[in-house]
Amino acid sequence: MQHKIAPRAVLLAALLMVTLGLSACGESQAPDCGELKVNDPWVRIAPAGADVMGAYFSLANEGAAKVVVHGVSSSQFDRAEMHETVVNDNGQASMQPLDTVVVPAGETVDFKPGGRHVMLFAPTQAYAAGDQVELILACGTQNAELPVAATVRAEQPGAANEGEMARKSSQAMDNGMAHDTHADQPAEAAGDDMGGAADDDPGEGAADDAATANP
Repeated sequence: MQHKIAPRAVLLAALLMVTLGLSACGESQAPDCGELKVNDPWVRIAPAGADVMGAYFSLANEGAAKVVVHGVSSSQFDRAEMHETVVNDNGQASMQPLDTVVVPAGETVDFKPGGRHVMLFAPTQAYAAGDQVELILACGTQNAELPVAATVRAEQPGAANEGEMARKSSQAMDNGMAHDTHADQPAEAAGDDMGGAADDDPGEGAADDAATANP
């Protein structure tokens, strides 16, 4: 009888260890992302040959504790950076990198044209409207990963008059702002490049979001 019980006990112990191990792995995947929800993720379509694209979304923290986002990455691009458009008292706009973004408990933080956004550099392929791009947010002290599927499109989800937005986007691209240099520029130009910080017109943000035909 003992010879029959011992193997069974060993098997149960082994199963318990595997279960605990899997539980630990599950907790380590995204514990610091809390109850963060990523809504309406999208990537602005870019002209052929462009080596920078812009990504946007809304971060809603449905938990009781703040969530700190330390960065965004994508295997479909060489690198990704969080940026924000800032206009100084002289009306000069600049694109500044963001090391972290804090989403307070119960609040929402938007990444949109004219404000915070994610720059995606050096795509591994050309993308057309309707294509999917995987974005991975890094949260908390352990840089837990929160994957998100963003759709490539010409305009912000819910925006009207896609044809007009695409036309404005094309015009904004002609401004040729080299976003990667973070150079200052007049606020009026920044409005074209970032979709208009004043009116948040998503169609005018191509040079900020996907600029770089002439870096």
